[in-house]
Amino acid sequence: MTIYTKYADIPFNEVDISPFNKAYIQYMMRGIHHGIENVNARVEVILLNGQLIPYSVKDGGKNASWIHSFTGQYIDEMISEVNRMEMPNIVRSLAHQLLNVGRTVLGLTGEKTVTVFPSFMSTTMYEDFQFDQLQEITRILVARFPKHAIIYRTLNDKFHQYKMKQLDDVGYEAMISRAIYIFDPDDKHTKNERKDLKKDMKRFEKSGLTFTNEIRDDEFHQLMPLYKQVYLDKYSDFNPHYTEAFFKFLYKEMELTWFILKDNERIVSFMGVSQTANVLFPAYFGMDQSVKGLYFMTSGLLYHFAKEHGYKINNSAGAKDYKLARGSRPYLEYHYVYYKHLKLIPFLSYALFTKVATPLGKFLLEKLQFK
Repeated sequence: MTIYTKYADIPFNEVDISPFNKAYIQYMMRGIHHGIENVNARVEVILLNGQLIPYSVKDGGKNASWIHSFTGQYIDEMISEVNRMEMPNIVRSLAHQLLNVGRTVLGLTGEKTVTVFPSFMSTTMYEDFQFDQLQEITRILVARFPKHAIIYRTLNDKFHQYKMKQLDDVGYEAMISRAIYIFDPDDKHTKNERKDLKKDMKRFEKSGLTFTNEIRDDEFHQLMPLYKQVYLDKYSDFNPHYTEAFFKFLYKEMELTWFILKDNERIVSFMGVSQTANVLFPAYFGMDQSVKGLYFMTSGLLYHFAKEHGYKINNSAGAKDYKLARGSRPYLEYHYVYYKHLKLIPFLSYALFTKVATPLGKFLLEKLQFK
């Protein structure tokens, strides 16, 4: 077993198993903040029995994107959501008070985490063999980072039931994340669900827009404003702050499938789709919100592609009504946290979230998001 902190030192000739693109490992180790400005984490790798195991280290800090911060996800992002929602002032005030309590509890953890197999996406897509050396990986990381919780992010009860059991057996605890929506072409779909998907394709066919999966070098500057319109301006500043250079890197170096809609030469929507085995994940998305029906058309193309090839779609969270209407089904997503080695205060802080907040969150999400 060897730990590498510099990309140039990694002996790739000794690596037998690795799901990672070398260019992405190099990018992460150089500093992921070059591509996602509100994520600060150093990335190291373990070479263990021929397997390369990247992990990202967060040493505290605030104002970080929710994709790499518990405070960002559970507090800052939720505050943005509460402020957007229509509700009586007394309910809003109570929600803010509860979130402030949550901020205090999370603050006591120190926000020191080590994320294994970091993707720096809202959803991490796992291969089965990434869990083959789980116990030894955990032992190594606990020894190297005795003040940090060890994290596996975004496992769900559709695809990862066995992996969650493996984590549970080693001593990880489930921390509720969110409700997500998964499309499976093998599910029984109603007549209305099939009809709505057909409507989305007909809308595209009548729109006059054109589809391509290619982006020219002189077009990348169009992507950032489209992403910003949806995720930063409309939703939350705690969504990832991507750079134009990062999108160009993803397009040139990563094996993503791109769905690009154009109005003549102007890009009006884009979607970068990651794939693991037979599961698709729309990882990067942006659109011109002034174009009516654009979300339906772009997503409709993704659903059509999935049905045509027999792929499932991990549709992540949000847009609940649309996704349910097209035949996606709701599932719960969890982070798994190992914190048994921590001192008393951070241990108790994580225990409150895993033993109290997780059962309550599961109950509420099933009540609010599953119908």
